[in-house]
Amino acid sequence: MKFSLNITSIIVILALTPFALNAEETVESKEDKWKSNIEFGFVATSGNTKTTSINSGFSVSYEVELWKHSVDIKTIFGSAENSTTSEVETNAERYFVEGKTDYKYSEHSYAFVMANYEDDRFSDNDYQTALSAGRGFVIDMSDTSKLDLEVGVGYRKTLKKETLLLAEESISETIFRLAANYSWDITENSKFEQKLSSDIGDDNTVTKSYTGLSANFAKNLALKLSLTATHQSDVRGDTEELDTVTAVTVVYNF
Repeated sequence: MKFSLNITSIIVILALTPFALNAEETVESKEDKWKSNIEFGFVATSGNTKTTSINSGFSVSYEVELWKHSVDIKTIFGSAENSTTSEVETNAERYFVEGKTDYKYSEHSYAFVMANYEDDRFSDNDYQTALSAGRGFVIDMSDTSKLDLEVGVGYRKTLKKETLLLAEESISETIFRLAANYSWDITENSKFEQKLSSDIGDDNTVTKSYTGLSANFAKNLALKLSLTATHQSDVRGDTEELDTVTAVTVVYNF
């Protein structure tokens, strides 16, 4: 897909140039607000099959007046015993980091800039990184639920691994970003989240889905069930296009 200069310019202008707002639409100043959490999940099996799986994450956000800054870090590690050699071999290793800054024009409109980096040892990518900017719109679905819609443009670089049959390849491309984030506070102690995003480029389209359901069992502790799916349209060799991770984690909010 080729993106015209006109379309790119329009989106960037909408993202980075504030609209003229009425006084009642302007976001009022708020006190500084920190939010952070750590999550950890561990699964081990023994007997006929010996496997270990560890997934962890750390998220932090800081909100002050019209600005919101956030960082999200996730890791996955898995190992299993080889039935032939009886040696323990790593079968999953992934690291993901994402940073984002929002500037609020009003209660229902904001601009964003975000960057992410992903390193998956068992994909055909040595690494993949992207930078994008655009506009976001907040829709209040009810008193306890809301939907964020985002559109933007950016740049992505992917380094393909060298294999016995394929040479190392570096791919740089412009991307068009679409995203939707839905959250619903089911009760005071439970929450549902659904996040969808698609970064569309000339060579590769990366689509991600995250579904999470959490419930507090103590003041700052929650149990979360989540399903994360990542689909890449351009993979090489016998690499699968779709990766999924189902996790049960304990989340500590502070």
